[in-house]
Amino acid sequence: MEDFKKLMILTGLCSLCLCVHQHQYVLFHTPKTWSEAQSYCRETCIDLATMEDMDEMDRVLKTVADNYSDAVWIGLRKGSKLVWHWSLTGKDFYKDGEKNNLKWGSIDANNCGDFSDGKLSTISCTYTRLPVCFDKTKQGEAQYILGQQPMTWTAARDFCRKSYTDLVSLRNDTEYQTVQDLANGNKVYVGLFRDPWEWSDLTDSSLRYWRESQGVNAVNKEYCVALLKTDSGKWGDRKCTEVHPFLCKCRETKLQVIKLRIRQQDSLLDLNDPAVQNSILEQMKQKLSENVNGVIGLQWKKHSDGRVFIVDAEEHNP
Repeated sequence: MEDFKKLMILTGLCSLCLCVHQHQYVLFHTPKTWSEAQSYCRETCIDLATMEDMDEMDRVLKTVADNYSDAVWIGLRKGSKLVWHWSLTGKDFYKDGEKNNLKWGSIDANNCGDFSDGKLSTISCTYTRLPVCFDKTKQGEAQYILGQQPMTWTAARDFCRKSYTDLVSLRNDTEYQTVQDLANGNKVYVGLFRDPWEWSDLTDSSLRYWRESQGVNAVNKEYCVALLKTDSGKWGDRKCTEVHPFLCKCRETKLQVIKLRIRQQDSLLDLNDPAVQNSILEQMKQKLSENVNGVIGLQWKKHSDGRVFIVDAEEHNP
């Protein structure tokens, strides 16, 4: 954020304090069971760690680094209900209704999705298909890439993540048509999968960062999830009663002092009137909330004489 701002509202020079309440990941080394770790994180911070996209996953990997010997608990555990997800995650990637814009041709007990002739179908994740990848760094039709080698769904996901962004999502009619044209009659893998895993804080995040040997919906496996040292931080399921270090999502407050020049449009307004100052703060909070990720608190920084604004004489001279 710039240290100097110009707002075309009023006039004068002032400073204010900006508090942004975000979150950080904190590694606790005292080994606990998954449930004990969950309780500790909820009492001390917010909850066990949740990751909503690969940017947050990268932050987690940097936080944990090599500071553990085997496994670190995170906030993912097995639930009782299978839910369909898109592999490609992002807080601003999907508009309302786009995550569930699923046009089925056929659906059965399998847990991965392929696509042909404008419709989705379920398929065993071990079958091979050509993948369709998505590259968020490109624009238009260049974002959609057809892979040249058939592979399993998990291999397709990992290939797309390594080479581009992820397997493609079908958010709207335009993407359905684009992928259908690209597939050219082939049955292709898209990023659709279902599993029963859910986050401790109930965040609706479909991010999965499993080790290569982990199935999409492996049966007869354990019920809690940890980062694994032997897999460079990728996830694996473990017995919830095992004791391991754990990662919490905790609150982080950043304090910033910002100088502002505010230009007057109404000469009758008294800038040091508390009602005027509160009105300015509300406008600024609304504007900042559109661009700052986190909860915002604002307050004026007063000068030694108690004033907030110091009138700039140059502002009154044409």
